[in-house]
Amino acid sequence: MTAFSPSLTWRSAWRQLRAEPGPAALVIAGLALGLALALLTASFLQDVLRPDGELPEGDRLVSFEFRARGPGGITTEWFDSVPTVPLYAGLRDAGAPVAEMSRLLFTQLPAQAVDEKQPRGARLSIALADADLQALFGLRPLAGDLTAALSTPEGIALTAQAAEKLFGTAQALGRTFAVSLPPLPDGTPGGQFPLTVKAVLPNPNPNGTLVFDALAGFNAPAAKVYLKLSDNWYQTSGRLFARLRPGAAPAQLTALAQRLAEQQPLPPGFPMDFLKGGGPAAYLRALPVADIGLHGAGSPQRRLQLGGLAAAAAAVLALAVINFVNLWSVRTLRRQREIGLRKSLGAGGRQLAAQFFAEATVVAALAGALGLLLAWWGTPWAEALLQRRFHAPVVSAAMVALTAGLCAAIAALSALPLTSIALRVRPAESLAGRSHSEGAASRWLRRFMTTLQFAAAALFAALALTVLWQARYAGSIPRGFDIDGRVAVDLPWWSQPAQTASLIEQVRRWPEVIAAAVADDVPGRDFSSWYGEFRGPDGRSVSLRTGVDFTPGYLQVYGMRVIAGRLSADHVAEKAQRGIVLDRSAVRALGFASPEAAVGRTLGTPANIDGGQPATIVAVIEDIRLEGPRSPPQPHAIRPVVERGDGAISVHTRDPRATASKLAALVRERFPDTLNEALPVRDMLLQKVADDARLGRLIGLAGLLALGLAAVGIYALAAYTLRRREREIVLRRLHGAGAGAVAGLLLREFAGVLAVACALALPVAAWLSQRYLADFVERAPVGPGSLWVLLASVALLALVTALAVARHLYAALALRPLQALRG
Repeated sequence: MTAFSPSLTWRSAWRQLRAEPGPAALVIAGLALGLALALLTASFLQDVLRPDGELPEGDRLVSFEFRARGPGGITTEWFDSVPTVPLYAGLRDAGAPVAEMSRLLFTQLPAQAVDEKQPRGARLSIALADADLQALFGLRPLAGDLTAALSTPEGIALTAQAAEKLFGTAQALGRTFAVSLPPLPDGTPGGQFPLTVKAVLPNPNPNGTLVFDALAGFNAPAAKVYLKLSDNWYQTSGRLFARLRPGAAPAQLTALAQRLAEQQPLPPGFPMDFLKGGGPAAYLRALPVADIGLHGAGSPQRRLQLGGLAAAAAAVLALAVINFVNLWSVRTLRRQREIGLRKSLGAGGRQLAAQFFAEATVVAALAGALGLLLAWWGTPWAEALLQRRFHAPVVSAAMVALTAGLCAAIAALSALPLTSIALRVRPAESLAGRSHSEGAASRWLRRFMTTLQFAAAALFAALALTVLWQARYAGSIPRGFDIDGRVAVDLPWWSQPAQTASLIEQVRRWPEVIAAAVADDVPGRDFSSWYGEFRGPDGRSVSLRTGVDFTPGYLQVYGMRVIAGRLSADHVAEKAQRGIVLDRSAVRALGFASPEAAVGRTLGTPANIDGGQPATIVAVIEDIRLEGPRSPPQPHAIRPVVERGDGAISVHTRDPRATASKLAALVRERFPDTLNEALPVRDMLLQKVADDARLGRLIGLAGLLALGLAAVGIYALAAYTLRRREREIVLRRLHGAGAGAVAGLLLREFAGVLAVACALALPVAAWLSQRYLADFVERAPVGPGSLWVLLASVALLALVTALAVARHLYAALALRPLQALRG
């Protein structure tokens, strides 16, 4: 065995790792964090971008999307829900260039197993689909016949998970259960309807295009009613999928669908204000299913999240590699005698390169193993942060291969500068005890890499502060109503007015309750928005936001202040005169001189509100803001009603926690098949900015990791600077320099790094922050050019720098002159 055999090289690499466990642990931990974040990112990207990677002929499978016009002629974002039923019929009649095509309508119904000794119940998400769905998505049942399940009136297919819920086993073929169907708007009576399981399907990918508990066809009488109720070009009722014929393109299908939509008459009461600027009332497009992740409905926010996560993972891993190079470079300079001895014994460039590659590989391999473990352990935390279940396994053969490739690349990149330092060591000088400098070029490279670390930390810190500040601000913008001390719960859609009235009466009897009422939705949650064109006394037409029908007590629950007029205790009088309540901005828009002048006057109404019969203004309230922070506020017209069935119950209470618990229990008692929770209204409204808050936390986490890695980097630079300049420091002290002068000597070098990092990062951070805030109507007061955010980032970096340098400054002041001068 020669002195430079491979086995000796690897043993030497292990010895070097054990020689200084502290720096080794820092490097391995940083690389492991970077690799874990990279693996989680890869899994998330796979889930988002390729959830349906195994679909048959997936390149020709398309989904339709829809968007509409809004107030002032704005255009909404794209939605994956479309006017499914009329679009399907129109495309078939027009000879669209498609092969298979399937409608998909979703409903949620309570179900209960029949003839069971211990009856089980579950709430099922049921998808109604055409038989072509099986061929479109390559659905293969675990048992039974899916064609029979979709073609017979009583047939249904369950997923294995849904079968387990209902029957306690996935072996559910041929078993029967009943769904509870409420009365339908067309007069079809509700009741219990038995269904037979004719197929059991694998559990769908929760991140995929198709997610359901059960699959049924359109042959059952109730399903046919759903089809009839959904036959409206301006009602988004479900999804539509099709497979293009060979040679056809999605653009052809888009043009045909858009032409069909533009041929339809406008719906009754459609506000002409929506058509301001020209263009159609609605838009349709066909999008390849493979493109949904990056370009489909919801993709702007998704791209922002994906880009933020990918940038965070890449930056953290790059910073960890820089730390590895910086710390190992300092160790390499300390090993000059060892390197000189190796070179004097005949080691050439190839052997030295092999030695440093082996050392880097050992470090990278340990970091890779720890990174895999951290990724597996951190998956639940990542799912909670991103609010998304991971379907692609984080630990798999593909992920192990990715980790191995990243580790090999890290080892190769890290070994290059270390080998370069070793090749410049002169054996005679090093063995004589004269240290060799790494050279000006290497020093500047080290400073440059540390500067990049601080620039990345500054960038992430500024962006995280911007996003989190904006999310916090958006959650607290003035709305014209109070939300503290308010709790609410959503009622199931089959709730009847008598049931809701009885429930409200019981809630009002609770001692801690101040007021309770029911309306379409919690104000400000903005689940749906409706508009109507009203005509004032001068004949002027004004588009007002409608869609809020509220029962007695609603204004009191939210503290909406009546500034003119009044409402009766039971709303009976208001119902008789088709009463309507305006906010102050609606009064101005309609041309009334004052709120008092508007009370008692009549308004012309659109055809879709009370058949176009005039409405009477019974009260005026202060302006309310039901829109989210990205939308401009609109004038509102809300309607008092005596009673209503579904919607949301809102309660003003002295004890929100106790009321929420009692309210949830009461709703579950009255509606056993619902799982809706009672929540503080503030929490419900924060869901509007949940994506922004998650993005802020994600960037904030990356910023913390970047700051930590930058602190390690500046620590390593401080260690190297102290070693390189220790003789100079001792000589200065021997000539009378005080502690302040020595501190200034060290801090000047690091202040330069910090200044250059800020000069590089902060303009980019300011530009990105302003780009992000430009999407909001209500913007956080971050100052011109995000000034306060940038100043806070600089202060944070300065603090991290001071903490990282403090130990080495103390060591510099404690240097012994004799030891330093001897070297």
